[in-house]
Formats: sequence, C-alpha cells, structure tokens
Amino acid sequence: MHCSQTFPHESRFKYLDPGSQKSMQWGNGEKWWPYKTWYVLIVSVWQLTDLGSYHSWSHRVSEYGIDEAIRISRFENMHPRAMAGYAREYEIDCDVEQLDTVDAYFDEGGFNRAKAAVHEILQHIPELNYKIHTGEEAQENFRLAPTCVGAITYAAGKIWPYKFVSQIIQLLVTDGVNIQTETPATGVTRDGDKWRIITPQGSILAEHIVHATNGYTEYLLPEFHDLITPTRGHMTAQIPPTSLSVPPLEHTYSFIYSKGRFDYFIQQPEYDGCKLMLGGGYYEDPCPTSYEDNTTSEEAQRYLSRQLPKVFKWKGEEDPEKRVYMKWSGIMGFSGDGLPWVGPLSDELGGKGQWVCAGYTGEGIRLPFAANGQEW
Repeated sequence: MHCSQTFPHESRFKYLDPGSQKSMQWGNGEKWWPYKTWYVLIVSVWQLTDLGSYHSWSHRVSEYGIDEAIRISRFENMHPRAMAGYAREYEIDCDVEQLDTVDAYFDEGGFNRAKAAVHEILQHIPELNYKIHTGEEAQENFRLAPTCVGAITYAAGKIWPYKFVSQIIQLLVTDGVNIQTETPATGVTRDGDKWRIITPQGSILAEHIVHATNGYTEYLLPEFHDLITPTRGHMTAQIPPTSLSVPPLEHTYSFIYSKGRFDYFIQQPEYDGCKLMLGGGYYEDPCPTSYEDNTTSEEAQRYLSRQLPKVFKWKGEEDPEKRVYMKWSGIMGFSGDGLPWVGPLSDELGGKGQWVCAGYTGEGIRLPFAANGQEW
C-alpha cells in the first residue's frame, strides 16, 4: 500500500478511513468541499447489491412515509449504474459489470411476503422492474437446489472492490493527495478553531475532519456508542464444482431462509478460476457484535463451508475437503435505524468541523458512492 513520504502537520481536511470510502468520496469530493489540498489518513486497511429495496419497503413507508420511502429506494438502486459509469470514465479495470441478481428463497412464507412487497413497491416505483419466478423456474434458470421455492430478480451489478479502490488511490496520489497508511488516529481534540488528530507519527491540525470509520466510529466519536454498532461478517472463497463453472453463473445471488436469515454470493471471473464468494453466517457467530476482524468464528465458517451444496445444483466437485480456498472476517457498522450517517456533526455528536460517513449496515460498497450530496 502506498504511503506518502511527507507527514503533514497541518491541513485543510483530514479523512479518517478504514475502508473503501476514502477514495469514492474524493471522486466527487469537490461537490462538497472545493479544496485541492487533501490528506487521506488510512487508519487500517472491502457485490454492488444487497437485498432488494422491496425487503424494507413496508417498514420505510410506516416509518418515514410514502414519499421518503420512494426516495430512499431510488437512491439505493442508482448505485450499480453510477459505479459502472465511474469506472468507465476513469478507465478503472475492476471487472465491474451490470447484471441481474437473484434473491433465492428457501422458505415458503418468506417468499409469499416478498411477492406481496414486490407488488406493492412496483405500484410506486415501476422502473425497479422486479421479476418473480416460481420454484421450478428458479431451479431451472438459475441452477438452484430443489429446495428453492421461488426467486425474485432485478437489476444489480458486481465489482472487484480491491481493484476498484487501489486504482482510485493511485489516481489520488497522482493528483497530489497525501496518504498515510499504518498510521492509526488515536484521538481527536479541539485546538482553538481547529481539530488536532493524534497519531504515533505526530499530531495534525485540520479545519475539518471526515470520519469514514464505519464500525469503528465510536473510537474517536464516543457519542456514537449507541448509534453505530460494530458487527462482524464472514466471507469465504470456495472452489467451484463443474456444475457452477462450466459455464460460469450469469448472476449474483442472495439466499434467503426462514426468520429473515440470508447469505450473499458472487462468482469471480473465469481467469480467477470462477471462485465462489459466499458471505454471511451472521446468526451462526456467537459474538457478531465485535471490533475483532483478526479472528473468525469457527461456527460461522463451518456453516459457510457446508452451505453452497444445499442451495445450488452441486455436481462435479473434485475434493470436498479442499472446497474452501480462503476465509476471513471484516467489521461492518450497523446503524440503529438501518440508514447511514452522512454529513456534518452537531455539537452534541462531535462539533463543527467534523463530518461523518458511516453506519452503512452491511452495504458499505454501494451506498457510500453517491452519499456525497449529488442529486438523486
């Protein structure tokens, strides 16, 4: 990872970021702050879709009203197109692709509720173009297991996040942005009309600080203790059987079970061996509320390693013992109301000059991209 040679002791803006947002906000940053001198402080070193907007439709209508529910849902669904366009504009080679995603249901009651939600939301946002498939259709068209009772498809996309982020970082460095890696921010204090950020390399004075620290927000902003909860998620890369690699799958997936439980899935390109990327297992983790991303839950990883043959048509596997190629965990920031925190902080939450972009509740790849004040 690049690290700028000079350490800035004073700047106009300081960006504190443990994940993807450091670069995405810069990409449209001048719409918020028209200053060319930026410093990015990376305090640690992220599918363009999650579950469809129809899942949250009834809750949003009851909580915020019909007009706001429409705005939120449209905002969510603009991201695949926006991110693909950004990658094309800046010639970022990150395997970005717009395609349909499949919400595959393995619970009859959940599928019936989902169908009712789809019919309701399409009355207000017809352009979302959800399509409902019977169990037989889903099994045949999407290579799903006989236990699948139905599916809902809609426009989405996929991306290779590391490639996306690393190439944007290179664009920032070329444009003169100062990036300090492996430089944890250990404190933020008021210093006159500015803010002082404390790091092992020294302190930095800044007029503005952007906290893009997601699940770690409360470390520097203790006022967020009850507002954003650090939540551990698990991922696996698995070797595909021939039934899922010859030919490769043409969609991304979410697998939805009883009681609202779900996993999420994407397949890597053919040149990377068509690896199967399965994440989830949240309810199998005995300690999901955690800051610790240097360990994994054995229960969650065991669940993920055994789940794919239960949801797909699974044939032609060479060695089940070598199925899992890689496994890891990561920390998400879950917002109390499911909506992200984006914007300036009040005196009660941090003070003038401090900003926050956090609490994406598991959707930290797609939602931050357009959460920069642009019209939507």
